[in-house]
Amino acid sequence: MSGSGVKIEGLRETVRSLEKMGVSVDDLKAAFKRIGQKVADDASSRVPKLSGRLAASIRPSNTKNKSVVRAGSARVPYAGVINFGWPARSIEATGFLTDADRAMKSEALSELDQELSDLIRKYGLN
Repeated sequence: MSGSGVKIEGLRETVRSLEKMGVSVDDLKAAFKRIGQKVADDASSRVPKLSGRLAASIRPSNTKNKSVVRAGSARVPYAGVINFGWPARSIEATGFLTDADRAMKSEALSELDQELSDLIRKYGLN
């Protein structure tokens, strides 16, 4: 399965520099959690709902320099098939996760920019 996403060149280095200047890792994780949760909420609203288990399995996973939104689990193993489709079984792709990712891209970038600016002001680094 191929994933989608937004990769920001230089973000890892920016995060390292902010840490060296005293910004808390928890503040950075919180920023990525808020962004990831918005994408997860958007994906949940797009997913086809029969039992609701797939929508409930969508969640962000966050670190100090990224957020990854995942869907599915051992109890919901069909998330990838629903998102990407399975032509051999005549299952069409819904793209719920990739569409949410694309739809939220500009908002996520704006929010990340705002979050980093807020942290720089909070720690008096401007």
